Amino acid sequence: MDLYFCGHGGWDTRGHSSVFVEVPAGTEVVFYKEVGYPLTVGEARKILEHDSQALRPVRTIRGPMQAPEMTLYPAQEFWPVFGAAAKVGHADWHAVATETRLGALLQRYRSARIHWIACSVRELAPTHA
Repeated sequence: MDLYFCGHGGWDTRGHSSVFVEVPAGTEVVFYKEVGYPLTVGEARKILEHDSQALRPVRTIRGPMQAPEMTLYPAQEFWPVFGAAAKVGHADWHAVATETRLGALLQRYRSARIHWIACSVRELAPTHA
């Protein structure tokens, strides 16, 4: 089952005891940008639409391997764009209402293929208000 998690995203390594999380066996996490790079709304839209010009995954992490413990932040301002694009591409898209760590998504959606449709920037300062 392919699930597309959309929002603002980053890898916050400040003050955490672990900056990696284990991907459970049978589960995958798909990244479209390497750590340190932003994903634009236009790029996200094309991925959700399954557009022929969409970015291809740069990394797929399969369990039981370690993935960066990313954080997904709400991006309500883009929900209409994500929803419309997902409808075109028949993508099962999800958003979060509060800051959510990848580890929590992995526990809740075991055996899924989780597509990270968010930035993967390294957080050096707060990225949300």
